[in-house]
Amino acid sequence: MVEILIDSFLDVIKVVPVLFLIILLSDWITRKLNKGTPFFSRVAKLDVPGGALLGIIPQCGISVAFAKLYGNGYISLGMLIAVFLAGSDEALIIISAHPDKLLLIFGIIGIKLLVAIGAGFIINLVIKEKRNRLKGCGIDCNCPKCGKHKNMLVNSLVHTLKLTLYLYVTVLIIGTLAERFGEEGILELLGRDTFLQPVCASLIGMIPSCFSSVLIAEGYIKGVLGFGSLISGLLANTGFGILVLFRELPLKKTLLIILLLQAISILVGEMFYFTIR
Repeated sequence: MVEILIDSFLDVIKVVPVLFLIILLSDWITRKLNKGTPFFSRVAKLDVPGGALLGIIPQCGISVAFAKLYGNGYISLGMLIAVFLAGSDEALIIISAHPDKLLLIFGIIGIKLLVAIGAGFIINLVIKEKRNRLKGCGIDCNCPKCGKHKNMLVNSLVHTLKLTLYLYVTVLIIGTLAERFGEEGILELLGRDTFLQPVCASLIGMIPSCFSSVLIAEGYIKGVLGFGSLISGLLANTGFGILVLFRELPLKKTLLIILLLQAISILVGEMFYFTIR
């Protein structure tokens, strides 16, 4: 067990500097967007495509901000779904810490953008909603409830430490399972060779925590999850945005959004499962 603890620590500590730099950059971009810059205004007017482009920024704060905007009636359901589907929380940060996975990053981003834009347009065509239902906090709100008052450097450092802990726990779990069951045992346990794995990955990805995205990313890197399951889990991953919807919207409405996200994520994941083996 001690050997697993040490090996897991050595695996994680190597990527910490890269994680910090990426998180610092993401935090800077997010703060620029939250200040209502002309760039944000132009992109936001693009509705679904704009939401998809903003969603790919690896920050759970993006999904939270747009969940608030939707709860206040300022954006369409299609734009919200586009933000959620395009977002991937910390998963892209984890994968980008591995230089040999650079092409994979562009592939994931491309797939998520296409799915997000396509699904968003279809949803807006099928589901018509009334805008400006409520008045409340916007994307540039600085009230104590919404605003961030921490120094950007300190905030990024804290975020990095939290993510490092999540990553360490994930690698430790995978290492423990590998020690106990062996690689073949893990693959059989998670059902890599069955069509149910993208379904399980989608359910895991929906969990509102950084841990879920880290688990999915590391699971793929370690060879535990297939590509279809990776896509399914990352499409369903919305960070803490879903929690905001539970607070801002009626339960029935939130459950409908969850079902939409799950259906889209599983459908796309299964398509890749049967085409890329």
